[in-house]
Amino acid sequence: MADPILTCENLSVGYTDEPVVVDFSIEIPAGSITTIIGPNGAGKSTLLRALYGQNRYFGGKIHFAGRTIERLSPKERLKLGIGFVPQGRCNFPLMTVRENLELGAYTLRGAASERAIERVLARFPLLAAKLNVLAGNLSGGEQQILETAMVLEAGPKLLLLDEPSLGLSPGNQDQIFEMIAHLRDGGLTVLVVEQNAHGALQISDTGIVMELGRLFMVGPAAEVASDPRIKVAYLGGQ
Repeated sequence: MADPILTCENLSVGYTDEPVVVDFSIEIPAGSITTIIGPNGAGKSTLLRALYGQNRYFGGKIHFAGRTIERLSPKERLKLGIGFVPQGRCNFPLMTVRENLELGAYTLRGAASERAIERVLARFPLLAAKLNVLAGNLSGGEQQILETAMVLEAGPKLLLLDEPSLGLSPGNQDQIFEMIAHLRDGGLTVLVVEQNAHGALQISDTGIVMELGRLFMVGPAAEVASDPRIKVAYLGGQ
C-alpha cells in the first residue's frame, strides 16, 4: 500500500465548547479513494471541514505531505495541496461555465490561470462543450463536476468531497462516481463523505465508518461493504 499522504492522530474538532469528532486517528494512502459513511450526526462533514481548517480545533495532530497542519488556515492548506468541495451547490448559477472556471482559478495569475482552465477542460470534455451555458442550467451532475473542476484548478494533491451525489438522480450519481474513480486513476487522492454508501464503496479502496464522532470501523472497502452490520445499517441489507 502507498505511503499515507494524510494522517490524523487523536484529532478532536468541533464548533463551540465541545468537540464533535473525538480522538480520531486514521491514515489516508496516497493515490487512493477513501469513503467515509455513517449516520447523520456522526461527524463526517465536521471531519472534512477540520481537515480544511474550517472549524474549531481541540486537540490532536494532522499531518499532510510531511507537514503538521492542524493550526494552518484554509488558505495555507490550499497552497499546500488540499482542495475541498463542500456539500450542496457551490457554483455561481447566473454565470457561465467559463466565468465559473475563471473564478475557480482566482489563486492563479495570467498564463497560469489559462493553463489551469485548459487542464480541467481537457479532463472534463462535457464542460468544454458548455462553456457559454449558465451554470444554473446544467444538470445536477454537471454542476457537481463543474464545482469539482473549479477546485482542481489549484492542482490539489488531496481532494475532499462532501456528499457529492446528494440530491442527484441515479444516473447523475453514477456520473459522479465515475468522475471520482477517474480522478484516482489519474493519481489524485480522494477522501469522500457519501450518503450513497453502496455506490461509493464500490469505487473505493478504503472504507471508514463513523458513529457518534468516533471511528467505528476502517478497512478495505470491499470488507467494510460485506460486513453484516454495515450491510444492514447502510446498504439496505444488500
